[in-house]
Amino acid sequence: MNFLNGTYGFDLLSIVLVLLSFILNIFDITRVLGIIVFAYAIYRAFSKKIYKRKEEYNLFYTYTNKLLNKFGKSIPYNLQNYDLNNISFLFGRIKQKYTQFRDYKITKCPNCGQKLRLPRRKGKIVVTCKKCSTKFDFRT
Repeated sequence: MNFLNGTYGFDLLSIVLVLLSFILNIFDITRVLGIIVFAYAIYRAFSKKIYKRKEEYNLFYTYTNKLLNKFGKSIPYNLQNYDLNNISFLFGRIKQKYTQFRDYKITKCPNCGQKLRLPRRKGKIVVTCKKCSTKFDFRT
């Protein structure tokens, strides 16, 4: 995936634009505007003009915080920018979580609340919590 090197990626502005485009696409009257807003959000994510995209984000950040300050809220400046270079890594993490969900069942200890990962399809088993040594029955 070398073609994604140097692209800007998704920031808060891009996510807001995508959500706005979904809302605009609900109604027939605003569908064209919704498609244009969505195309612009995708253009921002794949753009290699990082300086321009940062300027747009700073403008969005400034005016959004001015609006939110009236309600006593604000957006933190150091929000993560989702870089498209690591997209294969993100899909790998999603696949790993799905595999774990399929093979293991997550439960909490009734005594201390510690999360426990138990194998699926083993029937009724006696589980011992490693944190507080409480034993309890659980059906996997």
